[in-house]
Amino acid sequence: MSTKTLRKRIALVAVSALGFGLMSSAPSSAGAGDEIADLQAITSALVTGGSATVGITTAANFDITLTSPAVTAANADTATIYAAVTSAPVGGGATVVWTRATAGTTPAITANITPGSPSGQKVVVTYGGNISAAVTGAVGKLAVTPDTAGSYVVTVWHDKNRDGIFTAGETSRTIAVTATSAGAVLANQIPNSADATAGADSSLNGVKVSSVGVEVVQVSGRTGIQVGFAPQYRLTRNAGTITAANEVPTMAAKFATISYSVTNPAGTAVTVVSAQGGATASTSQAIAGLATPGLDSTTADIARTQAISNTTGWPQRVHRCSSQQQLLVLTQSLRSTMRTLILW
Repeated sequence: MSTKTLRKRIALVAVSALGFGLMSSAPSSAGAGDEIADLQAITSALVTGGSATVGITTAANFDITLTSPAVTAANADTATIYAAVTSAPVGGGATVVWTRATAGTTPAITANITPGSPSGQKVVVTYGGNISAAVTGAVGKLAVTPDTAGSYVVTVWHDKNRDGIFTAGETSRTIAVTATSAGAVLANQIPNSADATAGADSSLNGVKVSSVGVEVVQVSGRTGIQVGFAPQYRLTRNAGTITAANEVPTMAAKFATISYSVTNPAGTAVTVVSAQGGATASTSQAIAGLATPGLDSTTADIARTQAISNTTGWPQRVHRCSSQQQLLVLTQSLRSTMRTLILW
């Protein structure tokens, strides 16, 4: 190869490298349908007259709005809004259903900020014109319907990378919903151990919570590792006018609210959260009764307390915990540090 040819080839390689460098440093231009930069905020508000405490299979409804950055919307840019249940009682879940905002809803849509038809857990909002910073727009109503008594957290976020997963740094809002097995009707709360009502045939008279306990479902061996527990309780049926083998009616619509607190060896309160790695504090859970409580007896008119099974444990309890859905005590292990857990 001649020296002249070699120099030409070197020059071509140098020009190519320089060309790619120039291309990579050129400013990008937005294309049609690009996802906008971070929203300034997402907000939620209970629908007028609604409540965040509902019975199971009853929806809690929220109005969701967004606050935009400045948007140049010549290309019909979008903001993808997702909603998902991020914390739930063990064994429980909730559905989230969107109803998009329109010109006829309350709140109504804002000019040039138009939510599309919901697709599963997301609503895609399209910008039809330039938007100044801090302009708000209605996304729609979000209905959260729990299927198990307990505490729920729903996260609504701007899914700016469109992966359907909440990522740290994405603009978001959390919504807390509490479900009771009795539609939040106080009369359906099971009486406590002080109740002295006499038992009666085929009646819930005299049925009470006689003792409470806890099942440790995730142990911890050192400081900084979370430990999980599930509250539970037993029922007693007071003596009265009860024939042999008479069972009480179903208690599936009844519930007991089990409260708990945790202190460390120095007596300082330790925070309990509602899910592994979560930040939502939890101080109680509503636990439903059983359809067949097991309060019958072969002997008439005596008090009867639910039995504890060697295989299934206490009769009334939160379902066995999974790794992502359980009550957790922060910091050290209950077992290794002799922390105090109080239930009532």
